[in-house]
Amino acid sequence: MSEPQLKQINNVLEGIISLLENGRLIPGERLPSERRLADLLGVSRANIRLALQKLEFHRIISTFPQSGSVFADYPASVLMNQIRDVMDTDNFDFASLVNVRVLLELEAIRLCASRRSPEDLVRMELALKDFEANMHTAQRDEKDFAFHMSIAKASHNPVIASLLLSISPEVLKYYRRYNTCGMPAEDVLKEHREMLENIRKGDATGAEKSLRNHFRFIIDCARQQERLAKQK
Repeated sequence: MSEPQLKQINNVLEGIISLLENGRLIPGERLPSERRLADLLGVSRANIRLALQKLEFHRIISTFPQSGSVFADYPASVLMNQIRDVMDTDNFDFASLVNVRVLLELEAIRLCASRRSPEDLVRMELALKDFEANMHTAQRDEKDFAFHMSIAKASHNPVIASLLLSISPEVLKYYRRYNTCGMPAEDVLKEHREMLENIRKGDATGAEKSLRNHFRFIIDCARQQERLAKQK
């Protein structure tokens, strides 16, 4: 997403905050149509749609087919703060996102190795095959993240999976920008297989070790980008 488009979407979110603040939008109730919101805020329907998709991803609104979008039933002040938090995520730096991702995934893979079910193993194996089939395509980063998400879900800690999912758009944005810092796809696949093998054996220590090794490349890349940013 380009910087001008991001600014336009944030302008929509600021407008929605104002409408909540002055009572023209009500928590727990249905939002006006995209056309009506576009008229109220003086923006295009395309930007309204993108802004609503962002709010839905963060569960601030829920969208129902042929019924429109409905705000979560929280106080207006809570919704406004949540929307501001969504806008702030666009300012997260790469190093901070990588640090959080590593912390979440280390705990996830430890839990996964001891809690995974036979059905979880099947889902992880399918996710790994999907990555292998797409590792030389434009979908590489999404399929890579999907494999990691399959591990997080198999940890059977829904909070870890939810937090990891919530940072995924920003993580993927930076991965595309830096081309995943150039790690060869074949090396990624080999390390994914090692992680899955340790999970299959129920070896939590080995699984954690394999994940730390897997992340070494991206951690070095994040540190390098952090140093470059400080030099500007």
